[in-house]
Amino acid sequence: MKNLVWIFVIGLCGVARAGSLEDVVARLERAEKEVQSLQFNFTQKTTVALGGGSVESRGTAMFQRPNRFRVEQSAPENQTLVSNGKTFWVHLPDRGQVLKDSMDHWSRFAGFPRGLTPFRMDVAEMKKKYQFSLGEEEGRSVLTLTPKDAGDFPYTLRLWVDMDTGIAEKTALVSENMTAVVTVQNIRVNPRFESGTFRFVPPEGTDVLELPFK
Repeated sequence: MKNLVWIFVIGLCGVARAGSLEDVVARLERAEKEVQSLQFNFTQKTTVALGGGSVESRGTAMFQRPNRFRVEQSAPENQTLVSNGKTFWVHLPDRGQVLKDSMDHWSRFAGFPRGLTPFRMDVAEMKKKYQFSLGEEEGRSVLTLTPKDAGDFPYTLRLWVDMDTGIAEKTALVSENMTAVVTVQNIRVNPRFESGTFRFVPPEGTDVLELPFK
């Protein structure tokens, strides 16, 4: 389950142009105003350091400001993750279960990567939490974020930033124990979603497990 939440460490794709660190950060800030909703397909490869085993996840994702989302994972197993901004659901159809929690509690206590979920943290907040540095790969700007206080679990985050959209075409989270790389395709910027997209009703007969609301 914990690996699955890393699918939210996602940006969007496009043809990137290299720029200075100031240019890239400024483009991220502009994107906060320009992008209100996103839809895309994703592939995530998670590799565990111990033993070198890896898992590849695939699916589709929809996000809407301020913090609504719906993620439909098709591999390695079917799962649906939904937030209406207040409540968070994880539907595990193969197990006949639904996990239900408050969005705030899940993001604080379940390993959710706050700050990189689309729309969940603005650039001003990111500046408070991370040191920024910029590199370049094949003409693309690669922004590296290093937590100022990572506690007992240090990690780095790399974002391949698309200067046309102000978001990233690829992300990589690297820690001592795990590497998670996400790429996205078939991007739609500012799509209109149906009214029920970010609502979830557990299927009849499903076992609903309510986690503590704090």
